[in-house]
Amino acid sequence: MLPKMFPGLLMNLMVYAREAPVFSFQPGAAVLGAQVSAKAVAIEPNGTQVPLFKLNIDSNITSKLMIDKGKLMGSVMLDNITLTLASTEIGVFKTDSLEKVVKIGMGLALGKVNATLGKGIILPRMKHIQLVNTVLKMEKGFVAISSDAETLQTDRSSYL
Repeated sequence: MLPKMFPGLLMNLMVYAREAPVFSFQPGAAVLGAQVSAKAVAIEPNGTQVPLFKLNIDSNITSKLMIDKGKLMGSVMLDNITLTLASTEIGVFKTDSLEKVVKIGMGLALGKVNATLGKGIILPRMKHIQLVNTVLKMEKGFVAISSDAETLQTDRSSYL
């Protein structure tokens, strides 16, 4: 549709947050809510930007995290994502197929995050102290981390 309406013109898609993301802790999970807008423009040869349309994208992502063997591990999942046409200068159009593309893209991105969290992210360590039996617990409004500490034996003669 756009290539026929604006043949040979470059297109630009500006993506920005409509509101600050909302991050909250719930029992057993962390939830991220994001409200994003994407504004499309065509760029004429003289550099003038011609507004085309604006989309609103609302999403919620839930993560379940734990600490195991000194690594942060877990998974993230897309709870929902909706894409709506906020305004248009080119006429009303359905957003169903665009929403599917966005869901696929989010699925691929979250798949990479899950691969990293599946392997685990090594947590920083303290010199001569190792955390053992670490537990990460999420509750409504807070996260608690508890752990035992084990002192590592060192050879003090190497400091002389």
